[in-house]
Amino acid sequence: MATNAQAPAANPIPFGLLCYGVSVFILAGFLGGTLTPSPLIGYGVFTGGLGMFLAAFAAYRAGSTFGSTLLGGYAAFWVSTAFYLWFFAPKSANVFVDLSWILLPWTVFTGYMLLCSLKTQMHAVQLLLALLFVTLLLVWLVALAHLPAIFMKIAAILAIVSAIDAWYESYREISQSLAPEAPTPAASRPAPAG
Repeated sequence: MATNAQAPAANPIPFGLLCYGVSVFILAGFLGGTLTPSPLIGYGVFTGGLGMFLAAFAAYRAGSTFGSTLLGGYAAFWVSTAFYLWFFAPKSANVFVDLSWILLPWTVFTGYMLLCSLKTQMHAVQLLLALLFVTLLLVWLVALAHLPAIFMKIAAILAIVSAIDAWYESYREISQSLAPEAPTPAASRPAPAG
């Protein structure tokens, strides 16, 4: 007899954390001065933007307001920032002024999502949001107040640690989902041919 039970939906958070980690790691290379904007643009559009949007949509379908807002918000951040760097930054009269305006609302968003995460048991997400908040705050201050380049290096290091934290949590959640299969009871096993 067939059952109408559906398999539970997959948890979208590990995939979203994977996309976050890759994007933020590449951002760190840009902040540290070792990467040009070109790799950041491609990964911002596809991995950070499209990838995190898909994870946000799955979180929305699963009824997670926190997950869908967090992942959807950063999907919008990545696509918007990539398009700014691609199309508008080369034509800007003052990129630092642009970035100070762009980064402030995303720093605020990260701050209140960090506060909301404190109501969850997602400790790795709390850590990555705290690290990202400080990263964005430093980059914003560099853009606004023209702080020395060492602050960008510090922001790059914090971004790398945030990416590693995201990858670890993604790995941990995937590992937990891979529970060993229950053994088949002897009565339901097919009889050996013979």
